[in-house]
Amino acid sequence: MSTELSARHQTWSDTLPVAQSGTQPSSVRRDLLFLAIALAFVLVCRLLLYVWMPERISDFDLLYDAAARLVHGENPYPTGTQRFPYPLPAVLLAVPFTRIPLELARPIFDVLIGWAFVYGLWKYRGPYALLAVVSGAYLFAMTRGQTTPLMVAASLIPALGFLLAVRPNTGAALWIARPSLAALLGAGLFLGLSLAVRPSWPWDWWLALPLDNTGLMPPVLRPFGVVLLLAALRWRTPEGRLILAIAFIPQTALPYELVALALIPANRLEMAVYVVGSWIAVAVAEQLHLGQGTAEWNATGWPVTLGVVYLPMLYLVIRRQGSSKSRKSEPGFDKDRRRPNRLADQELKVDITPNGAGFMAKVTHLPTGQSVTEIDQTRRLAVRKAHDKLAGILAERLRPPEKGRTELK
Repeated sequence: MSTELSARHQTWSDTLPVAQSGTQPSSVRRDLLFLAIALAFVLVCRLLLYVWMPERISDFDLLYDAAARLVHGENPYPTGTQRFPYPLPAVLLAVPFTRIPLELARPIFDVLIGWAFVYGLWKYRGPYALLAVVSGAYLFAMTRGQTTPLMVAASLIPALGFLLAVRPNTGAALWIARPSLAALLGAGLFLGLSLAVRPSWPWDWWLALPLDNTGLMPPVLRPFGVVLLLAALRWRTPEGRLILAIAFIPQTALPYELVALALIPANRLEMAVYVVGSWIAVAVAEQLHLGQGTAEWNATGWPVTLGVVYLPMLYLVIRRQGSSKSRKSEPGFDKDRRRPNRLADQELKVDITPNGAGFMAKVTHLPTGQSVTEIDQTRRLAVRKAHDKLAGILAERLRPPEKGRTELK
């Protein structure tokens, strides 16, 4: 009985933000308050947009119309003279929303994406990362019904990994940054489902793509974009791989493409740099009146975006300690063998992520799948705390019941 209660308690605690050693319960309540504020901010912003511009057309309208045609047994893709860049998995994502009017489906879709984005940042990056919801990049994406925030959430939340197939270019860059077999299999199954629904959709999609793809140019081929290749110096880090992958994927380079870069800042100050830079990019985009085309943006807006967002994020990645040095500083499990309930090194997987409070270490026991996450100011202490807590949990599960309790049962 005590073992079951311990397991239940651990399951619940894993859903809460991890605190540093000695942290009082008030800090947990504070983190939950930050989460609630961010969720409310997303809801209020979208409701204000709905009241202010209820008929505003967004990219979600394309998905909604295509999903409605699919539900009625028609070809979800328009003719080749129209622009429809989304693959069928994105259309399937919009199918449930066809049960409600488009005017209501728009805000509901945007709010759900925003909430997934908020939860992913809060749970897997820390409360400081919630500043991303006030960035120009996220709000620009929300007002235009874009799915880039959902891609970030899918790269962070294991249960949503299959949604990386919704936006293949952004999803591929995020997966390269943080490879996951589960996400790869999930996206593959989602893609297989789309083929089962309509086997001819890849060809139909190809015909529906715009003939002029000059706006979909990889950043590395844009003016001065070759500088992003410096991220290869940190290719062993998720942030370095993210910038390097983004440099090669076709994209519009509009502000909503910057949402993925919210995964690079490691503290409040760095996130503030990202937020300010993204707002400058949005201001330039609005000044250029993008509704009339992207030619002027490619010539003028892109250099500004490169200078105020990409280059600062690239600098943050390069200035961090290199992976080879990081491996030397990371705690090994070959020391401190006198600690109780030691676990075998080969049975453990360690993931370390910079956090606003220091470093977040996740130690997973591969045979059981049990994992524990801890935060501390140094890598070594964070990993040691997570390992000791995990060892204690597993030891408690394997401990035989006390004689007195056995007799009572």
